[in-house]
Order: sequence, then C-alpha cells, then structure tokens
Amino acid sequence: MATHVSRHLHAQGHIIDAVWSRTEESARKLAAGLKTKAIGTIEELPGKADFYLVAVPDDAVKDVAKEYSGHQGIWMHTAGSLPMDVFKGHFSEYGVMYPLQTLSSERPVRLGLLPFLVEGSSTGVSDKVYALALSISGRVQMCDSAQRLSIHLAAVFANNFSNHMVDIAQQILKEKNLPLNMLDPLLEETFHKIDSMGARDAQTGPAVRNDQLTMEKHRELLKSHPEWEKLYTFISREIQRSREE
Repeated sequence: MATHVSRHLHAQGHIIDAVWSRTEESARKLAAGLKTKAIGTIEELPGKADFYLVAVPDDAVKDVAKEYSGHQGIWMHTAGSLPMDVFKGHFSEYGVMYPLQTLSSERPVRLGLLPFLVEGSSTGVSDKVYALALSISGRVQMCDSAQRLSIHLAAVFANNFSNHMVDIAQQILKEKNLPLNMLDPLLEETFHKIDSMGARDAQTGPAVRNDQLTMEKHRELLKSHPEWEKLYTFISREIQRSREE
C-alpha cells in the first residue's frame, strides 16, 4: 500500500518528506525511489507535513497513533475495515484514504482507475483528503466508516475468497500432475460474464442444475481433503438456496 500510493503521489508532483518503516531496509528501498530520506525514530519525523499516511497492518495503526500522538498535519490510514476514529484523541485532524484494490508491492497497478474511499474528521479535512486522492485517481468517493466496512466485507468475498478457491483448484490439478494454466480461459470468461451479466445471472455449474450425480462424484474425489469437501457441499447448497430467492 505504502509503495503504490507514495509512488503515485510522487509522480503527480507531491513532495514526500520522509518514509518510515518497521524495517530499515524497506524504508531505504522505498525512499530511494521517491528521492527522499528514510527515518526510524519519532525525533526524525518531519513536524510540519501536510499529510501523514499510515499504511501498516490494521492492528498496528493504534500503536502508531500513540507513538506519534500530538503531531500536527492530517493523519490518514488506508484500511478498509478500520474506523477513522482510531486517531481520535491523538491528532486534531485525521481521515481515511482507502484504495479499493488488492495490492502487492512487486506488481504494478494503475491507481488512476481505482475507487478511492475517503473521509475526514471535519468538512475541511474531508475536502483536503478528497483533493489529495483526486490527484492520483479519477474515482474518489466520500464514504463513512460503516459504509467502508461493508464495502471491505464485499471485497473479501469477491477477491480474497475467490482467490482462495482458485488456489484450491490449482492444488487439485497439481495433485493429478495436470497443467495449472488450463483454468486461465475459464477464469477470464468468468469475470467477463460477471461484468456483462452480473454474478447471479452468470452462475453455472452442477449446483445450479441440481446435478446430484456429478456433485456426488466431486465429493468422492474430495474425501482425502475433508475441509475442501465441506466447502464444496456448503457452497453448492448456498448456490441452490440463492436460486430459490
């Protein structure tokens, strides 16, 4: 998160005063690309920056807020499920700038096409955070903490859970010494159909057809992986239940 957002801010002409990281090597690596300095202590933190972007695991944001409590500037986190008020009592101005995307530091991504969900501790702060996000993305939306949590939950189902299902699928193929890339055209068409038809109308498979014979064969193949068998059974039932609504 820190890598992608800071690089895009830098590319748009924003001055990055410093980079802090829990590991000195990570801070130096990112700072070098941004032509700025890496820091490791509270004393080195610039005291007059306009924004401070806290891009750390959710459970560490509160600790960072306590460590730097009292600093000026607008403090923001980038988490989908964390309320903005985690900064309350530590900073006078704070907010959220959350890009709705799965990010890996080694894989480039065009932030300009991503939805950014933002909010601020006051109208003035909200306006400033919105403007900052708008400088790197054309899709910025005001969104409070409750709304953002629901969106984050939806994203977990759409991205994290579906990715895990593909991981299971690849393990099934690997166990039988079958090529993993044979799923690529299927996955590509699946997401094209979701985009054009909507996920509910795009749903196919034995559960939709109530093909009990095929589902029983599948469950038999999964006997050596009881947790996968449970997933297969539960999700098949959920697909069938959704068709009854």
